Amino acid sequence: MSRPDCEHVLRDARQLYAAGHRPQAALLYGELLAGPRHLEALQSLGRISFENGDLEAAQYFLGEALELAPDFVEGLHLRGVALMRLGQNAAALDCLQRALALDPQCPEAILNHATVLLATNRLNEALTGFDRLLALDQNSAVGWNNRGNTLVALGRLEEATEAYDRALAVDPGLQTAQHNRFYALLALRKVERMAAFAVREAFDSVASRYDHMVLYELNYRGHEHLRMLALRVLGRLVPPWSILDLGCGTGLAGDYFKEMARGSRLDGVDVSPEMIEQARRRQIYNALIVADLETVLAAVGPSYDLILSADAMVYFGNLAPTFAGVAKRLRLGGIFLFTCEAKEGDGWELTEANRFRHSEAYLRDKAAQVGLSWLDLMECTPRSEGGKPVAGFTVALRKLATKMR
Repeated sequence: MSRPDCEHVLRDARQLYAAGHRPQAALLYGELLAGPRHLEALQSLGRISFENGDLEAAQYFLGEALELAPDFVEGLHLRGVALMRLGQNAAALDCLQRALALDPQCPEAILNHATVLLATNRLNEALTGFDRLLALDQNSAVGWNNRGNTLVALGRLEEATEAYDRALAVDPGLQTAQHNRFYALLALRKVERMAAFAVREAFDSVASRYDHMVLYELNYRGHEHLRMLALRVLGRLVPPWSILDLGCGTGLAGDYFKEMARGSRLDGVDVSPEMIEQARRRQIYNALIVADLETVLAAVGPSYDLILSADAMVYFGNLAPTFAGVAKRLRLGGIFLFTCEAKEGDGWELTEANRFRHSEAYLRDKAAQVGLSWLDLMECTPRSEGGKPVAGFTVALRKLATKMR
């Protein structure tokens, strides 16, 4: 390609890239590589590949450009990030260290250098790096989040939660900080419920084999206990009852109550989309909602004669929001049937299996606070854990006309 032609192609490529037409720009830059190595073409193809997520191509083109221009700081930084994301941490560190030697005050390079140090378990060096970054930019949400991750790795969980709080103060929507904060608090045993995202992830991963797993491996019988207590407090399960199945999962409990809903409706709510898909296959529900059950109960919606919850209360320590929502969505005289794990004495506690257990005294108190009268409690074994039976309660409550207190 002659020099005038080369300049023409380069001009067009620059214009296309500036206009956001990256694929077309990349084709023209590629033409410039037909002859001797062209620095700007290599630099631009490296940027475009990085922006497109083609990390292998990005690190290759930027590496070629750096052979021609070793002090290309942006190229060192971008190549270091690409190599980091490809898991090539030693090479990534080399690039980022060279970038920082040329531009010691570059916040992005400091952040990514410290992040690679964290990934390679050089924790104290990583913490120093994040502190250096945050001294330059206190509003780096990712910096605070990654500092929190480093503190978790160092076992300094209280400080980690403070770092995640700082990240969320800067960017309340930073999901990774939200998740990391929850897991740090969980490790500290300072959570009042399992986060919806954690429950969703856990059940999405087992939805296709859930029924077999719980029925035959965990000897789960929560749905059967609900029906037994329903018969005990109601006598006969005569339709039509409008029913809401909280934490419906694959529909095991719904299947045991579907005839009771004949002529009315049976709705289900679960936080796991994959579990909802399994429940949909039973073709027993009028409506299935993917949502956190506390959120659904607090929202405006239909009232029900019966609300069921088989093995969902174990993901909530503080049951006050759930009981208030149940009272809101039950018709006068409506029934709430649920299973939970049993605790002696008072209050609730988080188990080693990251489930919550509740005392009878706690359940009675929270029910009375929202106008749910106590009908019955049946001691039961809803499931096994590690081959051992788990002590539980199956409870029946009824909505009163007014709150007791």
